[in-house]
Amino acid sequence: MTIDNEVSIPDAVDQDAIVNGLLSKCERLISEVDSFQSLVKQTMRNPQLVEVRQMRSNLVSEIRALEKLQGQIESSTPALLHDPSEEGDDDDDDDESQLRLAHGLRSSNLPFYETVWTVAKTSCTGLVAFWKRFYWDDGESALKQDGDERSQGKRQGKNKRKSVLVDIVADGGEEWVKVSTVPESRLLFEIAEKGWEVDTDASSDGEQGEGSASQRVILRNYDSNDEGQDHESDDDDEIELIKLAAGMRKAANATRVRYRHPRIRFVLPKIEEGKVAEIDHMLEVIRRYDITVVCGNNMPSAMRAPLEETALPGPDNDSHQEQDLSDLLPTPYKSFTPTLNVDCTLLLAMVSDLSHFKHIPPLPNHHLAIKRQIDAEKQKPLLPLELWPAVRGHELVCTEEAAKRFREIVQTIGTETEKERTEIMMGAFRFQNADPETLFQKYQELSDHSVPQDWKLPIRVVEAKTVISSALTHGKLPPVAHLLAETISHINQSVFFYGWVTGITTISSNRTVVKQIETVVEGHRGSDDALEGPHVWICDTARSLVGKEKDRKK
Repeated sequence: MTIDNEVSIPDAVDQDAIVNGLLSKCERLISEVDSFQSLVKQTMRNPQLVEVRQMRSNLVSEIRALEKLQGQIESSTPALLHDPSEEGDDDDDDDESQLRLAHGLRSSNLPFYETVWTVAKTSCTGLVAFWKRFYWDDGESALKQDGDERSQGKRQGKNKRKSVLVDIVADGGEEWVKVSTVPESRLLFEIAEKGWEVDTDASSDGEQGEGSASQRVILRNYDSNDEGQDHESDDDDEIELIKLAAGMRKAANATRVRYRHPRIRFVLPKIEEGKVAEIDHMLEVIRRYDITVVCGNNMPSAMRAPLEETALPGPDNDSHQEQDLSDLLPTPYKSFTPTLNVDCTLLLAMVSDLSHFKHIPPLPNHHLAIKRQIDAEKQKPLLPLELWPAVRGHELVCTEEAAKRFREIVQTIGTETEKERTEIMMGAFRFQNADPETLFQKYQELSDHSVPQDWKLPIRVVEAKTVISSALTHGKLPPVAHLLAETISHINQSVFFYGWVTGITTISSNRTVVKQIETVVEGHRGSDDALEGPHVWICDTARSLVGKEKDRKK
């Protein structure tokens, strides 16, 4: 018996043992997925940004299908044990039943799910989602920032024929991985069935020495009357993997994450490169779409070893070992510059009593937003889980405009402890001559949380107006910057343009302004594929000052 999706199984292996082995693998995979989901919930303020539910749902469906198949095998066991010397009309029915059971085993999707999970956990970082659909539309570009895939949504009314299903979205959305477990034999059959052959072009532009490669291998379809054209419609004569590569490239070209198109990687564990000319040239065609192709014989050992462990589905052959899944967690800080430019919104969060005191009794004069933030802090405190991991070890600066607005707000509605933290954090007034260690200790005294030792104080105030004006005058920023300067406020211009001019990361919770900047940049990109706006990290939430009056607007 042969299970095409996975391996060849010796005839002597009992079907019930095979199903039990597949069930064991499926349960183990679910356990690993559950462990990763728990890790996400423990380490992320917003675990919904990592979509693993589709993988788990598929595995649960597979378990149900295998359990149903197991029941069919058990119910057919008495018939399989009858005396073969007895003649009867039931033999044909028994054979048909066996064929159905064999087909059920061959049709199991578990080997594919296991391969996708293995590829993810051994070669990906910053997981975003499994099996996410991306669309392309003529003249339309879908922009995503900071790995935010939520804006893709269900895309109501979109043409599914103009879309691809990406198996693994990783690296915060910047990498798409497509896994195909198609075996070499099936691929060669498809090549032959669709009329594709290998030609050799003996022409050469230069003189070739004896023994040199003077022939160029060309994979072509002799039945195609429009060879060399870019096929926009479904072409029944096209090889499926090549159609898939073309679709992935179109969807990637219509999508931007942090102003860049996602990278694409194909993983083909059952294909060997350098063995068959037709397959090698098909791989070359795929690579022409700017796609990285990884075949079974050039897989990294870390990826190949777990896949080789699946050679037999029986539980006795499962040598699985627990693996650290932390590399799969999002890595939002990996591209941070050594110096970070802090927006006013996060300066407020860094001094707010809401961020530092674990127990703040709600008062009648508290605005509803304050009450919501008190509840949110009890569940997932902002500083330990998001802000400090982002800024620790980095030099911190803020523009004069941001610092001025920040101090005005604190002086107007801040509590005494919020005002004290402001002076410490900015090294102002009586702390202006204090050394970093003293500032750290004073800051720690005003927080219920353990402040990281590499939280660098004070935050340095920088002059931004002259720097930005000079950059605009001398063309150090792209032309679209002049349009942006007319559409955003002076304070936001000082913050985001300063980071843009100096090339340092700006951190902010002002998602509205960041989205406005992205939209303007993309809307005026033209033919400049390399155009990028300021590098911004968006904190998922913000904190108000606790002194906010109840009747004050949000």
